[in-house]
Amino acid sequence: MYRQKTFSVSAVLLIVAAVAMVGCQHKRFVVPSVEPIEKIVEGPSKPVATQLAMNGESMPTAPMSSKGVLSSPESKALLAADDDDEVTDYWASIPFSYANFIEVREFVREYYIEANIDESRAYIEASNQVLYELEEPREILPSDFYKKRRNHPDEEDGLKGKTYKLSPNDPFTVHIIPKRDKKKKRKKLSNDEIRTLRKKARDRRGLLERSWAKQKHGEELLQRVLGHVDELIHQEAKKAKKTKKTKKAKKTKKAKKKNKEKPSLKKFYVAAAQGFLWSLDPHSSLVSKEAWDESTRKTEDSSFEGIGAILMTREDSTVVESPLAGRPAEKAGLRAGDVIVKVDGKDISGLPLLKVVKRIRGPKGEPVVLTIQREGEPDELDIHIVRDNIEIKNVSGRLIGHHKDVGYIKLTGFIPTSTERIKWMYKKLTNQTRSGRLRGLIFDLRDNSGGLLRQGIDIADLFLKRGKIVSVRSRNRGDEPSEAHRRPYWDVPLVVLVNDGSASASEIVASAIQDNRRGLVVGDRTFGKASVQQLMDPIPQFVERKYWIKLTVARYYSPSGRTIQVVGVNPELQVPPEIGGDYPLGYREEDLSNYLKPIEASYQSPNQPFAVKVEACSKKRGIAEQIHAADPNPQIKFDFQLMKAADFLECAIDIQAQEATTTAHE
Repeated sequence: MYRQKTFSVSAVLLIVAAVAMVGCQHKRFVVPSVEPIEKIVEGPSKPVATQLAMNGESMPTAPMSSKGVLSSPESKALLAADDDDEVTDYWASIPFSYANFIEVREFVREYYIEANIDESRAYIEASNQVLYELEEPREILPSDFYKKRRNHPDEEDGLKGKTYKLSPNDPFTVHIIPKRDKKKKRKKLSNDEIRTLRKKARDRRGLLERSWAKQKHGEELLQRVLGHVDELIHQEAKKAKKTKKTKKAKKTKKAKKKNKEKPSLKKFYVAAAQGFLWSLDPHSSLVSKEAWDESTRKTEDSSFEGIGAILMTREDSTVVESPLAGRPAEKAGLRAGDVIVKVDGKDISGLPLLKVVKRIRGPKGEPVVLTIQREGEPDELDIHIVRDNIEIKNVSGRLIGHHKDVGYIKLTGFIPTSTERIKWMYKKLTNQTRSGRLRGLIFDLRDNSGGLLRQGIDIADLFLKRGKIVSVRSRNRGDEPSEAHRRPYWDVPLVVLVNDGSASASEIVASAIQDNRRGLVVGDRTFGKASVQQLMDPIPQFVERKYWIKLTVARYYSPSGRTIQVVGVNPELQVPPEIGGDYPLGYREEDLSNYLKPIEASYQSPNQPFAVKVEACSKKRGIAEQIHAADPNPQIKFDFQLMKAADFLECAIDIQAQEATTTAHE
């Protein structure tokens, strides 16, 4: 386990050595002899190393490539108090030098899941991330790639910026990235159009990778780029100083001192480390502790003051996806599908979603007027809403209408308190039943991007009497299986609800339920992330560090021995989000750059024969369809996946009862 409070003289010498390396020729940096933890570190104190099983896209610090990133045709926002259009600089107060970059590299060499990484590619990405951080962003591209692609129509003038070389003989070109036309309207794309764009992006990325593979680079490239950046920012500082002199501005002693200060390269060192890590896989990165805490806080129980509704953008319009049950928006009469055109009389046409949210939210007790357009209404309507305190829970639940004593539990993320809160919710629902027990349970993991590995294991264990839950395999360790404990467990008939936003720890739970034939998985194919990250605290504990190195250290495997990396968990019973609708294209692991490649394996769920019977039964009953037909335009959006899951659960309960009766007679 990582040392938390104790330290030695050798650790002190390591710090001195690290500091001494800044600005000189670097020798191999020695990583302290530490043992990566087996289990998650929990407790009241901040852990120095934590195993994670989550979709890294939820982290705010991961760097993104400037090319090949596609936006979703729709975006959503809950009217929350911390939605803002300003970006927080989590690194403003964190010291970070070139020695810290070297430290990151050595942690990669020591602990990354693959021993032999492509360091040439890592230094190229590190260099590019440095160049992206300039006021006038730029990138390095293989010269042959640049010549081939600069006039390609798919680039949309993205390679029309000025170019130059650091040295005449360099096999790469520095390209100044031109500013994009922000006024250019973006149309909503169909699934087929998005698929086409994604394929083009993959093809472009493949061509770029093949071009870079012809070249070999090392630390020298990064040092050259950093030296070039240092020259550029000094030139900019001199220009700014001359501008001040020409204006004959009065200079105080403080201002003179400020002018003499050397421009900092800190943000470029951070960028280099982020680029180095991002070249490995999309889930490895530097994470500031402040950003991590904020991300965790958003997953925990929280509250805000607002109206209680989920909004989305559709083309240039702000649309109400659904008001939240029992909240001010629903009570005031706001309906799913309403198009908001004004907030307090001010037009919001064309405004970004978060700016609309900012206008709507406000203190508890204060009114807001939303002017909306509603299908079937000839005129605009004014909806008067009084803001209130809105609570968001990590674990929520209720009994499902139209289905006697069938429970529903929703989990938004795997945090330290999740298991205990699920136990509490299960007991609460049981006490609310008429029969004194739950006849069945729907466990909703949709849009749950994961979290703590230990929590994923413990939650799966609640439903399993015996059997394997997951196996973790790292570079330095063998197979580390986690088994279900032989203790009281919930034998309630079970359906697990998933979609493309269900990732990592969610997939651990879903695959454990599926492989052990404990219940049915319903919904859409999951995200497909089967890797484990670890938060590593850079060396000594007595020097306060405000960031972690989040590094991919292992793959996980389901009880059957398969890995769901890229392929995800395929439900036995697939259901689209809307009745009669298409499956959303989604955004999954395979749509990210540098993802860990899948390990080929054929798999068929052991529940499939049973699922066929359940589906046939559900088609005959069609309760979900009947409920929708009775009210096709409800105030709160009809959750077809959930209600169809309830149908499947009822059929599963009946079929299991019939089979048990038949077996008893035999």
